[in-house]
Amino acid sequence: MIDLQRIVLGSESQQRVRVQRALIADAIYLFSLIIQWHSVWRGSTDAVAAGWLTLIISVGVVTFYAALRSGYSRRFEDPALTMPQMIFGMATIAFAYRIDPHVRGTLLMLVALVLVFGAFTLPPHRCRQLGWISVVMLASAMASGAFLDPLRFAPSIELINFLFAAAILPTIALLAGQLSDLRLRQRVQRRELQVAVQRLSEVATHDELTGLVNRRHIQDWISHEVVRGHRTREPLCLALIDLDHFKRINDTLGHPRGDDVLRIFAREARAAVREIDVLARWGGEEFLLVMPDTKVEAAVNALERIRARMALPSVWADCPQARVTFSAGVTLLRGNEDFDTALQRADVKLYEAKERGRDGFAVDTGADAESIGRTGSASISPTK
Repeated sequence: MIDLQRIVLGSESQQRVRVQRALIADAIYLFSLIIQWHSVWRGSTDAVAAGWLTLIISVGVVTFYAALRSGYSRRFEDPALTMPQMIFGMATIAFAYRIDPHVRGTLLMLVALVLVFGAFTLPPHRCRQLGWISVVMLASAMASGAFLDPLRFAPSIELINFLFAAAILPTIALLAGQLSDLRLRQRVQRRELQVAVQRLSEVATHDELTGLVNRRHIQDWISHEVVRGHRTREPLCLALIDLDHFKRINDTLGHPRGDDVLRIFAREARAAVREIDVLARWGGEEFLLVMPDTKVEAAVNALERIRARMALPSVWADCPQARVTFSAGVTLLRGNEDFDTALQRADVKLYEAKERGRDGFAVDTGADAESIGRTGSASISPTK
């Protein structure tokens, strides 16, 4: 089935809005031409002049529609071509005023309507400029009519019309500019609010020092991940990590250097694990690494990659004395157990790794884990 709306307006959302506004203006042009030709039928307007006006409006309407619908207008600063369309509208109104003084009251209302359109699209200074442009164009039409055809354009009446236009139109333009300024300020405020909300969300879910997700967020996230693992029967590994002798670094090198160590570990660990793995700061110098769809052997390999990166001399080039190792307790989620139970086992294994000399990993491999086929045999890795 043919989508007529898509054909007429286009597919891109902003383009559709621009074309819709142009078509609204086209409807007003059509209504104005109907009135103009009615005046021709009554004998108050010259048919040749009305024909020229119809031709000018037709060419302008087709040109603007083609530029907007084709996307050609996007190359300009104002892709909606608002200012050119409004100046064109003012010019046609001035032309219509000049050829038929009987409809000048209607035409003056159209000028006000054009200025109101500007409030929703133009910046404030453009609205003010358009107000004075409209006054100049109407003044030209009034003056030429009064001097060249005083019988149809009585100079005294045209002077009154001009004074009213000179007073009212800039005022409307000023108010339209103020409305436009309010619209722009609201847009800025919306953007600032979006940034603030995003920042609050970042603060609420991430650790400010390391940039990792924080404890609260990982707990919320992992509850859903555990449910998914139970449903899909995919293995889920947890590694509770603790930096060795971190207190000594704070005591000897100071807390700023300790903060640097935490940031370094977060950076290197994230670089060593997969995108689907989630590393969180659990508290102090403790970190939690959650590895979906991962068996114990692969989890240990991930920790070995982190250890290898942390051992690189280039990582500690700025402060070799701050070099730090880490210990970890690794466990696999068993059956339908919850996160807290698995975490307790990981904590026990972390304590075990530290008791065995630190810089090593202690791995939990229970019978339950083996019974559902999620892991092979794994034991405590060699410690240094």
